Amino acid sequence: MLLFLILPAFLVTPAAAEEPQVVGETAALIDAQSGMLLYGKEPHKKMYPASTTKVLTALVALEKAKMTDLVTIGANPIHAGGTSIWLAEGEKLSLEELLYALMLNSANDAGVAIAEHVAGSVEEFTKLLNQKALQLGAKNTHFVNPHGMPNENHYSTAYDLALIGREALKNQELRKIVTTVHHEIPRADPEAQKYLFNHNKLLWSKTFGYEGATGLKTGYTVEAGQCIIASAKRDGRELIAVVLRTEGNNLWYDASKLLDYGFNNFQNRQLVQRGKVMANVPVKYGKSNVNLVASEDYIHTFPKESIKDLQIITEPATEIEAPVTKGQVLGKVIIKDGVKQVAMVNLVAAEDIPKDWLAICKTLLYWGLPPFLFILWLRRKRRLRRIRQQRLARRRKYAEF
Repeated sequence: MLLFLILPAFLVTPAAAEEPQVVGETAALIDAQSGMLLYGKEPHKKMYPASTTKVLTALVALEKAKMTDLVTIGANPIHAGGTSIWLAEGEKLSLEELLYALMLNSANDAGVAIAEHVAGSVEEFTKLLNQKALQLGAKNTHFVNPHGMPNENHYSTAYDLALIGREALKNQELRKIVTTVHHEIPRADPEAQKYLFNHNKLLWSKTFGYEGATGLKTGYTVEAGQCIIASAKRDGRELIAVVLRTEGNNLWYDASKLLDYGFNNFQNRQLVQRGKVMANVPVKYGKSNVNLVASEDYIHTFPKESIKDLQIITEPATEIEAPVTKGQVLGKVIIKDGVKQVAMVNLVAAEDIPKDWLAICKTLLYWGLPPFLFILWLRRKRRLRRIRQQRLARRRKYAEF
């Protein structure tokens, strides 16, 4: 069965919009809902990510541990180098407090403490970072530490960091942290730093602040230059802009230009709705048909000009046999732009369909009874033929007498 629907949509490439002039060496802009790349300046070039690394560190930590975990600081965080809140060996802080130090003050020692708490060592923790990066589609990313200090084997790309930022925004605990401007953490040593302040000027600066800014993380080393994963939300849309290796205030200008470009020239449209019935198909050996629903939403980002057609093609499985389990993948929805496939969403069963033994019996009778009756007829025919032959033989025998 093949069903398709033509829907009007907007042209993928802006017709009249002028792309922003970005000073940074590489950059990327994606839509948080659709994940589509709206702008790229060498977006797949491998670069030093500096402290933007910490977004993935925080994300993995929140997935593997609890904010309330009490972390005892070991000897290694003290030697992390770079930005620090001067953690002391033996000091105890919650994971939540360390995450605030990591994301607001960009504390490298907090990054090492988090890594050792979650995975036992920095080496084991970076394995988790790289696994998560691959899971998110960040194929050109490889991290060897949790903080972003320069290392030739520690790299990412503007596009990969945008994907990581997109995933980070789905975590409400992390979202709360990165939108916090200032925070105080308890310290046993009264002389230790306890006041934390967010380095991201898009959130708070009168000069560089950006309306609707939601994060995410800045970074700097001599090797990496100024870096940022910036995000902002307006009118229900959220964008993620990444700029790598820029200088000074160009960091804020570049990020703002990219975000403006995305908000002013693109809009989203939901083409597939999660849970919506896309097909109703028969089930072999089942009492009823099964409804097939989309497994997830699909949102596409289009320029605000030039309407064209997209195809939404529903392809259920060719033969479905009971039993069927709710959520079982039984087809797909393909979104196409002409001959080009732009997305695919699974079709899943909306309900359980158990085996119907009556239907099975009917099927067996339907297919099995005719051959059975034919065999009976054939056997009877052969038996009658033998009887006739026997009678004929007896008559001949009597005739001889």
